[in-house]
Amino acid sequence: LAQWASTIAIVGAAKKRLLHGKPLAIFGRKKRGIDNGGVTSKAFLGFAAPVLTLILGKLAAFGFMTHVAAAIPGQPTTLASHQIILSLFFFTSPFMEVISQTAQTFLPPFTAPVMDYVAVVRKKIPDFDPESHPDIQAWSKTAYKVATRLLGVGMVVAVIIATAASSIPAYFAGALTSDETVKQAVKPLAKYLWAGAFLTAPVAVAEGVLLARRELGYLATVYVATTAIFPTFLLSIKKTAGPVADVWSYFAWFQLFRAVMFTGKIWGGSLLKKIGFGRKRTPTAAVSE
Repeated sequence: LAQWASTIAIVGAAKKRLLHGKPLAIFGRKKRGIDNGGVTSKAFLGFAAPVLTLILGKLAAFGFMTHVAAAIPGQPTTLASHQIILSLFFFTSPFMEVISQTAQTFLPPFTAPVMDYVAVVRKKIPDFDPESHPDIQAWSKTAYKVATRLLGVGMVVAVIIATAASSIPAYFAGALTSDETVKQAVKPLAKYLWAGAFLTAPVAVAEGVLLARRELGYLATVYVATTAIFPTFLLSIKKTAGPVADVWSYFAWFQLFRAVMFTGKIWGGSLLKKIGFGRKRTPTAAVSE
């Protein structure tokens, strides 16, 4: 429900920003032009579709996890322990999501002018290299610094929140349930809760940065790929009647993979240059408009 509420909020803000108060007009007559910088319904859906893909991918992942937890032996203890860990994970998520939303709010003023300028220049110079332009480099470096600071904040917050949340099933399970069997069942899951919650920080922050940079296609591709692959591993647990700990272990690996894919897209190139890979560029004079 929280994800759907976020979707409604995002769509409303996107419509206001992209359509400038004009109707979406998905249905009706096709107009020849767009007045006052308005955007067509195709452009709006180009934004909305990948964002919806992100949310549906998250819902699918948690849905399959719960399905497998309910299908493996040891019921109802297995499902009860899974639901407790899942609830605690949902408790941790907003602390990281708010940093993602911060990135989506404060990075566009740095990234949007650069992308718009590059789009205009490339109409005149198709092979224009943005990384060779000193002014663009200055804007990009500033946006990079902001993104890096947000990642640092996210990691610190993640350590605190993940540790606090995982300590509950590990040491204070009695605060959540009076069933002794469930208390013992949730203890082994605490470490996977910590890993999944901690890795949410790089996933959420990088996701916010990529949304601010309009890397919607890349985000959607990663989510579609992981959403297609992750259930396969989960269903293998169901087939072999594995423990519920495997469900959360696979989820931790799922988070790690997404964290690597998202952060690598943003910080991977810079890291490779620092360790000696990648070609150095010589700044050129500013491109005249």
